[in-house]
Amino acid sequence: MGIVRLTDPVHPLWRWLLLVCALATALPLWLYPYLPFTDLPQHVATIGTLRHWGDPAWSAPYDLALGQTQYLLYYLAGALLAFPFGTAERANLVLLTATAIGLPYALRSLLRALHADERLALFGPALFWSESLIVGFFSYLAALPVLLFALALAVREASAPARKTQLQLAIVSAVLFYLHLSAFAFFALCAALTFYLLPGDQPPLRRLLGLPLRALWAAPTAVLLLLWLWSSPVVHPSAVGWSAPVVPTWQSPGEALRGLQDTLLDIWRGPQDEWCLLALLGFGALLAFPQARPAEEPGVTRRRALAAAWTLLAAVLYFATPVSIGWLWALNHRYSIAAALFAVLLLRPVRGWRGVAPLIGAACVSLFAAFTAGQNIAAFQQEVGPFDAVLSRAAPGKRLLALIYDRGSSVANFAPFLHFGSYYRARSGGIAEFSFAELPQSPLRYKPGVVPPARPPRWEWMPEVFRNDRDGAFYDYILVRGRDPAQLSAPGPRWELTAREGQWKLWTRR
Repeated sequence: MGIVRLTDPVHPLWRWLLLVCALATALPLWLYPYLPFTDLPQHVATIGTLRHWGDPAWSAPYDLALGQTQYLLYYLAGALLAFPFGTAERANLVLLTATAIGLPYALRSLLRALHADERLALFGPALFWSESLIVGFFSYLAALPVLLFALALAVREASAPARKTQLQLAIVSAVLFYLHLSAFAFFALCAALTFYLLPGDQPPLRRLLGLPLRALWAAPTAVLLLLWLWSSPVVHPSAVGWSAPVVPTWQSPGEALRGLQDTLLDIWRGPQDEWCLLALLGFGALLAFPQARPAEEPGVTRRRALAAAWTLLAAVLYFATPVSIGWLWALNHRYSIAAALFAVLLLRPVRGWRGVAPLIGAACVSLFAAFTAGQNIAAFQQEVGPFDAVLSRAAPGKRLLALIYDRGSSVANFAPFLHFGSYYRARSGGIAEFSFAELPQSPLRYKPGVVPPARPPRWEWMPEVFRNDRDGAFYDYILVRGRDPAQLSAPGPRWELTAREGQWKLWTRR
């Protein structure tokens, strides 16, 4: 038995290094109470309501619409985890932690299925800190490890069909469908490419005609998809009272290209995340640089060509998918991170230190990205300030309106304070507006008797549209960040300032 060298792919160091990078990526999520991820308060509010379903203080204003949501599995898993972990916020942290750790390990599973160098999974942890995370597209982010694992199963099934793998594919595709529709649609296209390209010993026409038979495992999910298309308010928004125009909007190729960096790792105000992206590109370029490599088997080359087809498909979808359809936003952005993950599959480290050094560099980037995230999250706590002290003055189970005039942050990109009012509902039940319950894809809908006053789409970005005479009587509390709203002195209900600390103010309706 020969000596296992440090530069050998089977050396135990690489398994331990991947574990350290994955755990380091998840660690900043747990260090501080508040994370600067824009949609996070909305998600924990939904999880909290589902967790306390049956308690009138929590569920009385809502009807369930579980069969119509795109994000069913994330919310149900969060609601179940909220029982042992105590709160919706901790349950959500568990889901984010599973995503952070699962992403590099799912990438390793796919690398193994492709007979590629599994050490390339060290590029995975740093890609967790992406736009999908900072904006709060948690269901899509959680779907990425499942997507990679599902494609690993598809590769194995296309190479050596087995009933066990077919059953696993049927289950994982259904999981993916109930996590996020965009990830599921992308998986369906990638799986079709897999079952067409991998049987290289068959004529092209025969491979094409054999696709339906080889994809019988997808039949249950196809039925679920048809039922969803028939009944979902996302497809028929007028059925739930959505009256705003639902029209697709595309970015020009130039706009999409210029915004590519923003859709990947540019999530913090400082330059550190750009350094991480440049470093990953540099280490990837070193691995891809033309060098003497041993010949590989035709099957491995065919799998690498398949990975190239997946990467090209993700890139095409990034430029071809609308950036928005009605209230749905950043639709094309989600494919940039998929393209980055699949581009890793194309790399082929050479033997020796010339191949090892970029891999160690990628691991260092992951650790640096986690350290940078921890620093920025720590700084964000100072911006949050005495939020807890102000919010705690509101009695549970009531109706709260958040008017967030100062949404931005000197730490994080986007608008991390936009939905902070939803922490009230996550912790105390009742109603907190603006709420995702107003959107067609929500698993919860307002009951007819408690629908909040109608306002224009995206009004949460325009707190000035609040009118005291029209809207004020619906709410018990108004939470404000930033300047004092002049509307509270206008005709209508009278408001008393209950708490004022830092940027936060709470008014109570007399």
